[in-house]
Amino acid sequence: MADRKLDVTPQEPAEEIGGDTPAQPEEPATTPDPQPEEPAPFPPAGHRSERFDTFRPDGTRVTVTRDIDTGEQHVTEA
Repeated sequence: MADRKLDVTPQEPAEEIGGDTPAQPEEPATTPDPQPEEPAPFPPAGHRSERFDTFRPDGTRVTVTRDIDTGEQHVTEA
């Protein structure tokens, strides 16, 4: 082990980002913006769920729908 030496060769300096790089113009969008997709039904078919009405701390009445299988829940104003 005493015969092994560390390689202390100096490394090349790191290239600086954004220094002399010319700015590239952005390409114009060639396709129109996609239409928003309809959200998936909640809860998904076959999942167990529960739904109940309650109140938020500010007094707003809401309906809570909870997917029992995944724990995900949605809150909507009633």
